Amino acid sequence: MKHALYRRLAPYYDAIYSRKDYKGESSLLKKLIRQNKQSQGKNLLEVACGTGRYLEHFEKRFSCTGIDLNAAMLRMAKQRLAKTTLLQGDMRTFDLGAQFDVVLCLFSSIANLNNYRELRQTMKNFAHHLKPGGVLILGPWLHPGEFNPSGPRLFTYDSPRLKVARVDNPKRKGNKGILDFHWLIAEAGKPVQYIAHDSHELALFSDRQYLDAMRLAGLQGRFLKAAKPGTDPLYIATRSRE
Repeated sequence: MKHALYRRLAPYYDAIYSRKDYKGESSLLKKLIRQNKQSQGKNLLEVACGTGRYLEHFEKRFSCTGIDLNAAMLRMAKQRLAKTTLLQGDMRTFDLGAQFDVVLCLFSSIANLNNYRELRQTMKNFAHHLKPGGVLILGPWLHPGEFNPSGPRLFTYDSPRLKVARVDNPKRKGNKGILDFHWLIAEAGKPVQYIAHDSHELALFSDRQYLDAMRLAGLQGRFLKAAKPGTDPLYIATRSRE
């Protein structure tokens, strides 16, 4: 079942990633926006917004729009977000007929693209939706030299009413990391679920590929190392004022 994490498992997504510090990361993102944005508005777009865990920290200060490919994730986000406009769409091809002061694409979502051609297409689409003087912040996955499968992995989540176990044995195929998750979900009052072959093929783009795709889209980009342990590295790009 390809991408079950974003569909059938959407109701458990926030529990699975409960250790992630969305609030702390959002504070860092707000600081980067203040430092780099030159447009005057407060319109923010998050591409691949998932269940809205970042957007809940932005919608009090920005006029927010979230877009995601998966309807199940958007249904979860709708329960959390009071003011954000939520739309379904593909990061490669969506067209909102509007431009934004801030475009975000975080938590390695960009790695769901298939190849460099799609990365260039997507970056062009991001730039198309970015105002002159606006800022794009991108959270990449691993660079090619950073992905070294080293044997099977086990993840668990444990609360009184929900238990989750996930195992996988990562492998590499060309420019992609292959993650084939197997899940056990035990929820109070419900039968135990076993979900096999939740398959994710994540592209391993290089630093040069990210920066070239930004440049070819008319953006000026740079790489930022992780600010502290437990946070993600970022790319930040700006669109020149016209």
